[in-house]
Amino acid sequence: MSQLGLEGSICQIEKAAVISDCGRFRYELTRVWDKGGPLLVTCMLNPSTADADNDDPTIRALIDFGRVWSYGGLLVVNLFAFRSSSPIVMMSWHDPRGPKNAQFIDAALTLARSQNTPVLAAWGANGAHHTNVNDWEDGQDWFCARARHQCVDLICLGLTKDGFPKHPMARGLHRIARNQQPVMFRPARKAASQHWCTNRGFFGRSL
Repeated sequence: MSQLGLEGSICQIEKAAVISDCGRFRYELTRVWDKGGPLLVTCMLNPSTADADNDDPTIRALIDFGRVWSYGGLLVVNLFAFRSSSPIVMMSWHDPRGPKNAQFIDAALTLARSQNTPVLAAWGANGAHHTNVNDWEDGQDWFCARARHQCVDLICLGLTKDGFPKHPMARGLHRIARNQQPVMFRPARKAASQHWCTNRGFFGRSL
């Protein structure tokens, strides 16, 4: 697929996605525009309509951020793998996390650690949803614990008024500029890195 870059140049983007046989869950989505660069590993709330062929507005926004931050591609996982454009519908499902979601999240965190890059947390205010009444950890705590275990820093695009990492498509006064630089969300260690390594050197700003 060809897509216009930020400065109008034509970019070839390779697309892929891992979707369950039943079609209810999307475990992973990738977009690669530069095979020489690292992937921007991102964790959202839950998948919408984007798949191996089609982008939605959120994925297009993440591609823009990835290019601005000098990444070569995008890898998206979710706190909950259930596919729905409505968080309310997703949260009403009996097990929205999905039977294989944990293994894809762990693989994404392992990739970020091997690249020495942080993970972009971007799930918005519904990250506190619990999978079921017997689940003592909400989605955000569950993911953050796994990131700490793998010593992976979490960055974000800013925080909501309740302290959750903003969704890329935040609206109104909370709208995020496409040149937004990442800010620290949850460091894996007390003294987190100020910059993260890429194959081009270092990127990012003091946090």
